[in-house]
Amino acid sequence: MTEVRYPRFKVFMIFILCPLVPGFVAGLINSVLLVAHIATHPRLIGEVHGAEILLMPLLTPLVAVLGFFLPLFGLALGVSLLKVRRSARSCNALALLGAALATGWVSLFIHEVVTHSERARYEGYWLGLFVVFLAAFVTCWSTARLFLPKKSRAPHQ
Repeated sequence: MTEVRYPRFKVFMIFILCPLVPGFVAGLINSVLLVAHIATHPRLIGEVHGAEILLMPLLTPLVAVLGFFLPLFGLALGVSLLKVRRSARSCNALALLGAALATGWVSLFIHEVVTHSERARYEGYWLGLFVVFLAAFVTCWSTARLFLPKKSRAPHQ
């Protein structure tokens, strides 16, 4: 009986690219909010170009992948080297780990902003950190659930 090889490269690439989906959703939401803001403030019509609004859903996922590359590189490397298989426990653990990594990564940037600005305070960022945690949790869980290989059953003898 042949043993199925673990798809390390596929798993690695999927976890590296998992910020594409929430980045696309964030780009769509920002585009709609920008159009709504322009519609309620007509004096801004000449300030924003149509190409900016149209390219936002396409460029935001790329910025998300670049922004979260280092923490997700570590997560993807760990998952592919440890040959993690799909199970409820592994999906939940990866979701918590990915959400903690993403939130910690954003917290580093927030810390830099707060320490170098007299007006910025941590209290203004809690909602954003919660959204990052929630988006990363859902994204990592669904990525693990959809793309990790199933656990192989031991053959009966």
